Amino acid sequence: MARQAEYKLVPKAVPTRRRTGFYENMVEEFMSSKEKSVLIDGTDRKPATLVQGLRKVLKTQAGDSVKVVQRGSETYLVKS
Repeated sequence: MARQAEYKLVPKAVPTRRRTGFYENMVEEFMSSKEKSVLIDGTDRKPATLVQGLRKVLKTQAGDSVKVVQRGSETYLVKS
């Protein structure tokens, strides 16, 4: 006699990924400020990770109006 399965497969679509909003919040705050450029300080992220995350957000959110600049281990947001 065949053994019955001890599990079941339930059809369900995979939910989309949700970002935490860490980088989006940074960009929004900078865009609403009157500053021409700011240094991003006080994060626990590595500079390369910070730059990559910000560039990804800026590509969809700010277009060409804001750039990310890295100088050594410091990361800046600059309005164009």
